[in-house]
Amino acid sequence: MSKPTGLAAFTRKGAASTQMTEVGQEQGTKQGARQRGRGKGDVVALTVRLPRAEWERVHQLAVSEGVSIQSLAVEGLSKIFTEKGLPKLSS
Repeated sequence: MSKPTGLAAFTRKGAASTQMTEVGQEQGTKQGARQRGRGKGDVVALTVRLPRAEWERVHQLAVSEGVSIQSLAVEGLSKIFTEKGLPKLSS
C-alpha cells in the first residue's frame, strides 16, 4: 500500500506530527522548532479582503486611472501617513 500524500496524509492519526518531524529534519532544525518562512524578504505580500461590489469599484478606478490596485493602495496609504505628519511610503 502506498503512503498517502497531500491532505490524505492528515487523515491518519499522528500523520501531522510525523510530517512536521520530517520537515524539521529536512531543514536541519530541532524537532518542534520551526523557522519563519514568510515575510523575510525585501518585499512582503499583503492580502486585503473586500466585498465583491467594493472590489469592482476599486478595480474600475484602477482601470480608469490606468494604474494597478497595488499603486492605488500605496498612494492611499501614503496620503494617510502624510496627513499624520509621517513620511510617505516609498513605492
